[in-house]
Amino acid sequence: MSLERYMKFSNCLVLHIVPNFLFLSFLFNLVMVHYERYFCIVHPLQYSNFWVHRYVPLALLIVWIPPLLFASLPAFGWNKRSQNQSCQDCSYKYVFPREFIYLEVYGLLIPAILAIIFMTVRVLWITRSQMKDICKLHRSVQGDVPSDKEHRMNMRYAKCVAVVSLTFMVCWVPYIVYANVSITALWQDKGESSMEPKTHIILSCTGIGSMAVIPVVLGFGNRQYTKPIRKGLRKLWDSCRKGMTQRFY
Repeated sequence: MSLERYMKFSNCLVLHIVPNFLFLSFLFNLVMVHYERYFCIVHPLQYSNFWVHRYVPLALLIVWIPPLLFASLPAFGWNKRSQNQSCQDCSYKYVFPREFIYLEVYGLLIPAILAIIFMTVRVLWITRSQMKDICKLHRSVQGDVPSDKEHRMNMRYAKCVAVVSLTFMVCWVPYIVYANVSITALWQDKGESSMEPKTHIILSCTGIGSMAVIPVVLGFGNRQYTKPIRKGLRKLWDSCRKGMTQRFY
């Protein structure tokens, strides 16, 4: 998006608005997924009646509308195209004003990331308090000596905290660094051209690409997804083994 192209301004708007909308909708989807999990932990008895859980298409539509409206603002006139400018010169500098970029980063992206972090930490805190209550009840029956179940619970919780921390460091920190570095360059009135091309490519690919790992991590951490995959792989392995056995005999 930092390269200059030669095309009509309408095509230039589509070229920049569509990926920006997809990126914002991707982030808002992550917020919705984390909020659903947060609601399931905080209010487990009301989760079955939760409208996001019952009406997923409507929830997705509501989540996609704000990114679509915000990303389409340059098409409705909030851009830096001047009348004297050639209509064939296409760059993000002419599509997105600085105020638009600041508002997107510090008004949408950073608050959404902070909301995800808050909900994740809150879920871990509630889980820890529930584990303490379970351990108290268990010790009141079994005695003050910690049992193997208690050790396994603490070890599982420690692994969960380690995975969440590693996910944050690997997936969120690179993008936060990239966003702030880009905003600092714009604030200093230097733009992306002041940054070394290799540095900009490494920061952008690492920052944006690391966020794409988050749905994969969430998928592998959800048994509703991993259980059917394990069953399918087991059936495939059994069928292949039977086929090899029949050929051998």
